Amino acid sequence: MTRADYPASTYAVLGLVDKVPDSSGYDLAAIADRSLQHFWPVSHTLMYRELKRLTDLGWVTSHRVEQVVAPDKSIYQITPEGRRALREWLHAEAPMGTTYRSAFLLRFFLAHAMHPERIAALLAQYRTALRVRLDALQAVADQLKDTPRARMARLSALHGIRTLTAQLDWVDEAEAELATQDGSGPASAASD
Repeated sequence: MTRADYPASTYAVLGLVDKVPDSSGYDLAAIADRSLQHFWPVSHTLMYRELKRLTDLGWVTSHRVEQVVAPDKSIYQITPEGRRALREWLHAEAPMGTTYRSAFLLRFFLAHAMHPERIAALLAQYRTALRVRLDALQAVADQLKDTPRARMARLSALHGIRTLTAQLDWVDEAEAELATQDGSGPASAASD
């Protein structure tokens, strides 16, 4: 397997180890939950699987730290080979196409089979979820505002904020269009 064959999640975890050295798998998973989850979710299971892969590749090292109150833990650091692999991956041409899955959009796309009231409720639930995510990202951006080393993380959060704001604008637009529907559209057919 060549470096290009590893999934982006491998490099996401490698980048986190580089960014936050001397962290345990648990700590890295918590950091991923606060940061990467907004655009590249990494589950706790995936985190540990990738840490094992990175250790096997020699891209990170780990050493056990004994703890008195809690179980012993492994602490990870990137190796020079891992740093080279990360830099090569970062400098390689990135595929600009993204895969985006949205359970909401799948349901909305198929909403021709729903009653108008249920469509309105679906849009309201989506708006609420978007606002929760927007508030969380705004808190992240605010927290990182005066931290020069976190400039890219703050700018990534701002990307998410702008995206969520556009999605909220779309919800307003969709609701307005559905409210003015003349009775011949697909939502009215579901109520027949």
